[in-house]
Amino acid sequence: MTDKIHRRDFQVKAASTFVLSAATAAASARAAGANERIRLGFIGVANRGSQLMKAFAEHSDCQIVALCDVDSQTLTKAATNVAQTTFQTDDFRNLIDREDVDAIVIATPDHWHAIQAISACAASKDVYVEKPLSATIHEGRAMVDAARKYKRVVQVGTHRRSSPLYAELSERVREGLLGKVCVSRAYRLSNMAPSGIGKEPTSSPPEHLNWDMWLGPRAKRPYQANIAPYKFRWWQDYSSQMGCKDGILRRR
Repeated sequence: MTDKIHRRDFQVKAASTFVLSAATAAASARAAGANERIRLGFIGVANRGSQLMKAFAEHSDCQIVALCDVDSQTLTKAATNVAQTTFQTDDFRNLIDREDVDAIVIATPDHWHAIQAISACAASKDVYVEKPLSATIHEGRAMVDAARKYKRVVQVGTHRRSSPLYAELSERVREGLLGKVCVSRAYRLSNMAPSGIGKEPTSSPPEHLNWDMWLGPRAKRPYQANIAPYKFRWWQDYSSQMGCKDGILRRR
């Protein structure tokens, strides 16, 4: 697929029909047999994505068959960690359209989660999407609606909620260890250690980065080195901020 990305194409309202043309073929491919390995496609294979690749690879009933990242260097590096040859692309639509992909793992910046997850559900793919689920409440509700409409299995990466430590603390509070809890407040003040994300001038993006695809549904703007790849978490346009990122892990 070589179509240039147009931001009007990425509205959540239209995302649920974004890949419907592939839904029938994908559903047929999934019907091959319940005992086969789950064929995974990963969208976003840098920091968290590479960790998830390693975690899924430890399961004998999973097989990584496709990778997507807007940074060609990151994509090449990730492919070296997969035993077999994998399909590679910088456009997630190419990955979702594939008939040999059963489920999608999404580890992209927050502003991409809704569009990619809804598109995957519409294409009859199950989904694992990293937390936070979405950047806005509206997007989150649209994702839940899509999962129900297309009857997909969708899991959000809030795995720390399953930690025995937090489970025990939650139970102790319910048992009255702290008495009647009326108010709970939490604060998270952070900047990237050791000296913050800094100030960077606008510049041309690195040749190995598809900056237009990185921006996706957000307004077009010049590249800045203190936005991508990881520092987007301190920019409201691309992230629901660090409090939402970490706070959802600890609520029970």
